[in-house]
Amino acid sequence: MVPPRARELNALQGDFGEAWLETVAAGSGLLHGRPTSLDLQKADVLLCQRGLVNGIYNPSILVQVKTTVDLRRATNGDYSYDLDVETYDVLRRTDHATPRALVVIGLSRDGEHVRLCDDGTLLIGSGAWVSLEGAPAVSNESTCVVRLPAKNTLDPEGLYRMLSIHGARRSTPVPVVDPWELS
Repeated sequence: MVPPRARELNALQGDFGEAWLETVAAGSGLLHGRPTSLDLQKADVLLCQRGLVNGIYNPSILVQVKTTVDLRRATNGDYSYDLDVETYDVLRRTDHATPRALVVIGLSRDGEHVRLCDDGTLLIGSGAWVSLEGAPAVSNESTCVVRLPAKNTLDPEGLYRMLSIHGARRSTPVPVVDPWELS
């Protein structure tokens, strides 16, 4: 077997993270898939929970997935990740029609990402999700550190929580308009 080159390895690692999220979503009973044919909007996977949740029918969220061997874990269990500022700026916007979230999956450096066990197949790694909506602008030009709370797990409970909190449309701020000044 010929080992993949660095660029190919990065693409395969990213694809693995997206497939990981879709696998967990499918196993959790969530609808999932690619939001568009091209990744031009910083959204890799669309998640949707069927039915009525908190008064919203079929809550959905677009997820940007990052997969890395450089995911850091703090003593309190939270994760931190160096996100590129371009993606950060897209995910922190408050005017998306469909809400956004960031999922970061940390893989081991030794290359073992899947293990066959007697009772099934194990995905090896860890990670979490976070909504950056409304986060402040940063002065950095290339990357910024993003904190991902350990409680935002990548399991059925964590994904359902993501959708119930962030997957529903909220009212859009409407600018104050004085109708007498429109003439």
